[in-house]
Amino acid sequence: MIPTTTNINTVSETDSEKFYDMCMIERLCHNNEERIKKLVSVFIEQMPQSVEEIKQAYAKRDFAVVRKTAHRIKPTLSYYAIIKIEKDIQQIEKMAKGEVDTADMELKIIKLDIVVGEVVKKMKQDYFNN
Repeated sequence: MIPTTTNINTVSETDSEKFYDMCMIERLCHNNEERIKKLVSVFIEQMPQSVEEIKQAYAKRDFAVVRKTAHRIKPTLSYYAIIKIEKDIQQIEKMAKGEVDTADMELKIIKLDIVVGEVVKKMKQDYFNN
């Protein structure tokens, strides 16, 4: 079964905990707005695909792909300071490495999907007026 969204209360943005933080990206890009927009555009395009890859692999119980994909996106989530799911992606990778199929893993994948969706939506609003 492919995880789908549920009523996980994780998607409201507050002043103390924003969806993402661009400080590291801005430093890496030397505050070059064009470079920043390019990286944001790549994130918007690729991160949902990676999350979908994790969902599909989990549905097939292909834990090697879940682990590999989680490992691949972990630094990106960190660069954008998406703290709502930093620990979750680490735990997804760890559980997949041990091939631990639990309801907790499925909930973490659902949360990952929801939060990435909200981050993408917010980035589109913030950078591309969508």
